[in-house]
Amino acid sequence: MYLEKVRKQFFSVEMKLAGAAVIILLAACIINTRTDKPILNLSKQDTALNINKDLLVFLSAGNKRLITDLLWVQTLIESDVEHYNKRDLNNWLFLRFNTIASLDKLFYENYLYGGLFLGIMKDDLEGADALYSKGIRYFPDDYQLNYNAGFLNYYELGNAKKGLAYLEKIQNHSKAPPFISSIVNKLKVEAGATLDEIFILVQHHLNSTPDETLKRKLRQDLYAIKAEIDLKCLNHGGTTCNLRDVEGNSYVNTGGKFHSVKKFLPYRIYKRGEKNSPLKKTETNTF
Repeated sequence: MYLEKVRKQFFSVEMKLAGAAVIILLAACIINTRTDKPILNLSKQDTALNINKDLLVFLSAGNKRLITDLLWVQTLIESDVEHYNKRDLNNWLFLRFNTIASLDKLFYENYLYGGLFLGIMKDDLEGADALYSKGIRYFPDDYQLNYNAGFLNYYELGNAKKGLAYLEKIQNHSKAPPFISSIVNKLKVEAGATLDEIFILVQHHLNSTPDETLKRKLRQDLYAIKAEIDLKCLNHGGTTCNLRDVEGNSYVNTGGKFHSVKKFLPYRIYKRGEKNSPLKKTETNTF
């Protein structure tokens, strides 16, 4: 009798607990479906995993090439386009490219495409410069690396001496178009190049870059540069102005002032490498 009484009490408590659990579960489901939950947004910079490059080189033993390939593929998959503005060589993407360079010093594509992505998409000018410098150490006469590094230093970082040295080095290269020598000569005697000359260099950059993501960004730059050139000419009484933008659309005259069909971000109001001269972030359609 006593055991039977205990058994009934036990199952009674067990059924009550099970019933309470079902009620709590149903309540949780209702709350979950009817309540707006806070959205947690973490940048790739905060979540990226980067192993110390020296440790990775030490542990890689005879598998450097395998680890390099895995890191490269993973980096391409994970890459983001969020700008990095701290200028401290701590951008996760730069650290990843730098690690790859430490594992395989002769991995040419890492320097070329890594530098392009850092400089154009991530706005990490110092990271791009450091990666190009390392690549040119192993490929000293490569046309594309020297061209990219020269453009970056002269026009973006404001380091005219270093940028000019890279461009002078390749002006007679077999791959160099004729305008390179002409622009180098002008840079030697001028304080800076005109937007027309920058347009030519960016266009050459676009034509020599196979990556479609980079091409889209460079096309935006070309649109902005040409629109600024043309609209300044049209709105300041020029007589030889171009009446169409880079996409072939005619500029529109409203109330005596010309403007472009599309708004654009001016390509360079200040050099991007100058810490106290931030880019003008406001889009416009006239000058």
